Parts: sequence; structure tokens; C-alpha cells
Amino acid sequence: MSIIYFILILIGIVLVHEFGHFIFAKLFKVYVLEFAFGFGPKIFSIKGKETEYRFNAVPLGGYVKMAGEDPNVEKIEGVPKERMLYFKSPWKRLIIVAAGPAFSILAAYVLMIFVSVIWGFPQALVDWVVPNSPAAVSGLQPGDRIISVNGNVILNPDETVTFISGQKEVRMTYIRNGQRYKTKIVPQEIGPQYFMVLNGNVSTGTTLEKVGTIPFNEQNQILNGSLLTFSNGSTALVINYQYIQKSKLIGIYMQSMSNKIASVNPAYGLKTGDKILSIDGVIANGSLGLQNAIEIGEYATGTGTFAIINGNKVITAFKYEAPSDGVKIVYERDGNVGSIILTHDQFNSFINSLELFPAYSNWYPGPFDAIGYGIVYTNRIFTSMITFLGNLFTVKNPLNQFTGPVGLVKIVGQASAQGLQTLLTLIALITLNLGIINLIPFPSLDGSHIVFALIEIITKKRINPNVIGYVSTIGFFILMAFFFYITYLDLSRFWFK
Repeated sequence: MSIIYFILILIGIVLVHEFGHFIFAKLFKVYVLEFAFGFGPKIFSIKGKETEYRFNAVPLGGYVKMAGEDPNVEKIEGVPKERMLYFKSPWKRLIIVAAGPAFSILAAYVLMIFVSVIWGFPQALVDWVVPNSPAAVSGLQPGDRIISVNGNVILNPDETVTFISGQKEVRMTYIRNGQRYKTKIVPQEIGPQYFMVLNGNVSTGTTLEKVGTIPFNEQNQILNGSLLTFSNGSTALVINYQYIQKSKLIGIYMQSMSNKIASVNPAYGLKTGDKILSIDGVIANGSLGLQNAIEIGEYATGTGTFAIINGNKVITAFKYEAPSDGVKIVYERDGNVGSIILTHDQFNSFINSLELFPAYSNWYPGPFDAIGYGIVYTNRIFTSMITFLGNLFTVKNPLNQFTGPVGLVKIVGQASAQGLQTLLTLIALITLNLGIINLIPFPSLDGSHIVFALIEIITKKRINPNVIGYVSTIGFFILMAFFFYITYLDLSRFWFK
């Protein structure tokens, strides 16, 4: 089904993009030979008055073939010279080329407005507040819904972190039990934070004093297998840990995933709709609690403690008890509680197949506000994509940041399991990405032809058609190499990991 959904989505976004080229070519009376979805051999076609509408065998794109695209071909039987693309003025050619990306971007805005009006926006709910942090001192509590940060309305939980990061002062509006509150929070140095699976008995409120025989400080190198000594004399062996470096924060974690299963491989005994209640005795309450419980299932054996350490102080500690033969999962199904035991290998495979419903419900601002907020939200995504592309020049392995068709099949499957709202939002992101990428002035992309047209408008001289042909051919082969490399990365990341 993921493959079917992907092909249907691809047909939609490609047809919208190519329709932009097509409609403006027709508007400027360019003779359109073919309007095609896919590449390669023709499966079937419908012949119009002038244009052949084709469906080809390889469903990975599409094209509009116009008379006069190849400037070296000056005559086509039955096509008047004035209807060939090459003989159109450069400003008309610029509009025809730019219309494809413009339609893709416009489609993203339309989809996001539709999603916003129908479903509203996900609530930004506080999951956990770090004890004694600026957020805790200000009075924030788990379950509070953040509605704005420094005057920016929060339309997605992830935006909370975006608008807090790097701020000297955070002005926050939130809702608790239907009442609206405002607060000012000054970020302070928090951390380093350690989320540790420990073999040993550790208590909340104690402090970490030694790593091995060395007194603990922020420069200590904690490793899996390190022996930790605490202020009450207890010791514990590090089985696994996650580390967050010291930085200026307010001290909140936002809700993301729930404990309700959206999709899973049924071979492991659980199914869609089940709720994970605990793993190895650790209650899976809240997003962070569930993540901690999953980490215990992945690494813990026997009995021990999961501890959260801020700086050198243990701010949270709870016991786990893993069965000798694997991982115990307690779940709820149709109001009844059951349990299963998986081996560690089975549990890891189970986690890899697991998709969970979001932890938050939506809030609805009303239809007119939803339209405006939908535009604002799409603007923010647009800006973040531009920033992402700009930052690729500073990334060590920039190609690893991309996902191709194989990866999208996986992502589409995950989105479809979470419902139509998530799927439509993903489609909006894909078509927005398609429009932006095509505006890049890279040979054979629409952006390069926009540049060629602009050069002709400014210089009032035709560019040598052979130069355009050579540049486009080189760009095409580079893009094909890029496509095959991204496909290889997708296979290794999503299917053969």
C-alpha cells in the first residue's frame, strides 16, 4: 500500500508541476507535442487536437515536450515557426519555465490551508519540566499548552524550540485548564544532561561524585562500562546513556509521540490500536517516559535504575526489572491488559517496525484564522527549506541530508498510518520541496533555464544553443548520478539497515 500511495502522490505532484508549464505554454501559443507522466516506454496515451497525453512506464517524474525546445531543430512538420518555443521572446520562455515550480509551491500553500481549515493545528503540550530549571521556577507544568513564544503563534510543537533557541528572554503565553497565562523566562545554563541505563541502585537527589576513581566534573569522559559513585555511597555501572551538552535552555521537553500504536509488524504480538503501558516495569507515560522505556528495553538486563542526571545531580531515578529471557512489554488492547516477552533481537526489530500516533490533539482557531495561519505555517516551512539548502554548503556530507523515492515510500507509509491530515501535510512538504529544488539554477533544472532567459532579457542577445545543450546534458548526467546515489543511501537507511 505504501508503494501505491507513493505512486498516486507522485502522479498528483508531477501533474501539478507540469500543468504549470503546460498551461502557460498554451497561453503563449506554444505548440505542445506531449504532456507526459513518467519516462521511458509509453504504456498508453490519449491524442488531443495537438498534444499527446502519455502515461509512461517509469513513474518517477514527468515532462511537457514543446516544439522548439531544441533550438537546433528549426522546423517541425505541421508546426508554424511562430509557435515554437525557441522563437518566443525570452520573457515568455521565462514565465513558461517558472510556472512549473510556481504551481508546485502554490499547491503546497493550497494543501496546507486546506489541512489547517479542516483539522486545525497540533497542540504544543509540555511533556516534562526539568526540576529547578527556569521553566519550573516560572511555574510551567506538564500538560500546559504553549500558544505563543515572543509573539509568534505556535502552529507545531517543534516550533516551540525554534522560537526559544538563542533568545535572551522568552515571553510565553500558555493555557492550563482553559485559563490563559503569560510568563517571562530567562534561559540559563542547564546540563550537561545524561539519560542513563544503569546497573545498580541510584536515588533521586543524590549527586554523581566519581567516574571510576576520578572526581566527576563536566570534562569527565563517561563511557558505557564506566563505574559511577554517588554521594550516598552507592555505585552503578553504565550500560548505555544519551548525552545533551550544557547550553542555555529554559528546561522543557515537548510531547511528540503517544503510546498508541499506529503501525507495527504483527509478528511480534502487538497490533494497531494497542497502547504500550510499560517496558521492563518502566511506565511508558508521556513522550519522554516512552523513549526512556524503549531505551531500557534495548539495553537493560536484570535489574537496575534509569537515571536522569542534570549537571551532577540525579533529578529523576526509577527502577527497571528485565526478565532473564528478554524484554517484557505490558500493553492494553480493547480495555484489557496483556503482556508479551520478546528477545532483545526481536525487540529491536519490533521497534524498527513501530509507528506511533502523535501525543497531541489539534486545536482549531476558526476558519478565517486557519487560512491565515496556514499561510504563515507554509511560509515558515518555505523559509526553513531555503535555510536548509543554504546550510548544505557547511555540512560535511550534504548528500546524506536528502531522501529519494525509495525513502519516500517508507515515509509515505508512516504518514498514511497516522491519518489523512498527516498524509496531506507530507504531500504539501513534498510539492513545496519540488518547487524550491527546481528553482535552483543547476543545469537541466528549471532554474537554469530561468537564468538563461534572464541573461537574454538583460543582454538582448541569444545564448548559443549549443552551449545550452551541452550544459543541460552535463547537468542531466550529474542529476542521474545523484539520483542513483540517493537511492543507494535510501536502501541502506530504510530497508537494509
